[in-house]
Amino acid sequence: MNRLSLTTRILLVIFTVQAMLFAALAAANLNSLRGEIALETRLGAQTARSLVLATIGTLQSAVPPDALMTALPERLVPPRHTRIMVLDPREGVIRESEPDPEPARAAPAWFAAMVAPEPQETRVPVTAGGRLQGFVHIATDPAAGIAGAWRTIRTTLGLAALAALAQALLILIATRHALRPVGSIAARLEDLTHGDLAARVGLLSQPDLAPLATGVDRLASALEQAQTDRRRLQRRVVNRGDEERKAIARDLHDEMGPCLFGLRVEADALHEAAPDPAIAEHANAISAIAEEISRVNRSLLNDLRPAAVGQLPLPAVLSDYTDDLGRRFPDIRIRLDIAEGLPEPDEATALTLFRILQEGTTNALRHADAHSVAIRLWTDPAHWRMILSDDGKGLAPGSREGTGLTGMRERITLLGGELTLSSTGNGTTIEANLPRAQTG
Repeated sequence: MNRLSLTTRILLVIFTVQAMLFAALAAANLNSLRGEIALETRLGAQTARSLVLATIGTLQSAVPPDALMTALPERLVPPRHTRIMVLDPREGVIRESEPDPEPARAAPAWFAAMVAPEPQETRVPVTAGGRLQGFVHIATDPAAGIAGAWRTIRTTLGLAALAALAQALLILIATRHALRPVGSIAARLEDLTHGDLAARVGLLSQPDLAPLATGVDRLASALEQAQTDRRRLQRRVVNRGDEERKAIARDLHDEMGPCLFGLRVEADALHEAAPDPAIAEHANAISAIAEEISRVNRSLLNDLRPAAVGQLPLPAVLSDYTDDLGRRFPDIRIRLDIAEGLPEPDEATALTLFRILQEGTTNALRHADAHSVAIRLWTDPAHWRMILSDDGKGLAPGSREGTGLTGMRERITLLGGELTLSSTGNGTTIEANLPRAQTG
């Protein structure tokens, strides 16, 4: 029952009530018709007896006694709901008066059994010249009344059934019309479930459903505001992280760089002033260690904060990076396609796009054994879009993403974007979408 729709439940209630009313109407009609048929049958029997007595009295003086029993059937016309039979014991025959023709179709047997009255029979003796000539037998016959009652109740209940169906149809139409806004509300809730927080129900004319629609729209507004706040906070998290990395990179550059430079200068001076070859060798080792530390420091600086991002236009930064890869890997074909007239993104987006390019090309060149890499960057009205594809061996089935790609996915998600990865035996494709609209 709980799975039935509201419309179905209303119709079930309506049909139940109508069935009860229908049964009550049928019972009342049956009881009324049963009484009417019984009364008409009883009156018909009384009329028939009076008719028989009057006819016998008339014929006693009009015909000879021997012809009385023969003349009676011709003179007697049975009233409605009766049958009249003349019993002539002298000839041993029963003559029945011609009944009034009844064109009505007989009622079903089950209906006749429900309304038929108790049968009644009356025997009237016929005498003439002081002698018993025979008998007139009067029997009730309610068939015509039952047939008429069947027509009446069939018409009454048929009209009642049609009225009930018409009422149910009108109520169904009215209910569906009244509940049509419920479908609109459900559709807007489904839109909210799929992330369309701009969906609204709007004003409804139905006073019963208007508060529900207002509540759904208020909920959508709250969710939209919460999503806006969440995106603002996520971008702040990304920006704060970038600022922290930028500060660490600045400290490494400003503090570690001069120290390493001074260490190399002192090692070179020690090498020049060394009194013996062993000390000079130690000075060279110190210089080599300082140089390695400097190399590691530059790598850390590049990982923490590419110096060119934020200082140069993004197309120039990406082109310089791919040109450098082309020089380092001359056997690999690297193609960068940047749409013309791109606006300059904010620093967090620019750094993210650079990291996508860096991580994708690194995986393609180091792990995928790719021979060519294609990068495309463009915008649509709402997003920055980048696709990076290679012709390498792809990811092994069941393999997990590397930490670099996972970290990139998390960063893109925090910025409100999306990263998708598809891989086959013919290569790997990375597609990233980042929102252009900036909040807060």
